[in-house]
Amino acid sequence: MKYLGYLVLFALLIGCNSQDSISGDDFFEDEEYVEAINAYSSYLETHPDHIKSLYNRGRSYEEVGEADKAIKDFEKIIELDPKNISAYLSLAKISYNISEYNKVLIFTGRAIDLNENSAQAHFLAGRASHQLGYLDQALESYDNAITINRDFGEAYLYRGAVKVGKERMSSACEDFKFAKSLKVPEANGAIKEYCK
Repeated sequence: MKYLGYLVLFALLIGCNSQDSISGDDFFEDEEYVEAINAYSSYLETHPDHIKSLYNRGRSYEEVGEADKAIKDFEKIIELDPKNISAYLSLAKISYNISEYNKVLIFTGRAIDLNENSAQAHFLAGRASHQLGYLDQALESYDNAITINRDFGEAYLYRGAVKVGKERMSSACEDFKFAKSLKVPEANGAIKEYCK
């Protein structure tokens, strides 16, 4: 009978913990990131290797401006699953936001090695190369992103910006206009400034 009591208690604890994960998902979807962090952290106390909870907690940390904690969650995911493209891309985005462009190239390179058809990885590599002044490399990365996803408006916008740097104005304006047709808000300003 005592054994049965332990089983019931264990089942209740498991139920509560899985409820924490579900609650975390609900908070995350509702953009209530602090609450999501708390729920995921509670769940991860007993399930420290649950990749989805680690990933969503990392994304939640990103949203509240705690990049260091987000990085730790994404790095933990890569320890558990070295082929997790989403974790590499998240690390690339954080690295871009804190101006560590060489790290962006490392993380996007790993993502591309795992899936050469990741338009997002090529795009982020392009952004980092652009910031580092590697215009030819940036242009190639944006071209790759667009080849993979013809509707990647931001890739057209930034490819146009590289073309401005290379003084290819006519081609840059074509990209800006295409970005505008894909509803990229910044395209209007680029067209006004460069396409007269």
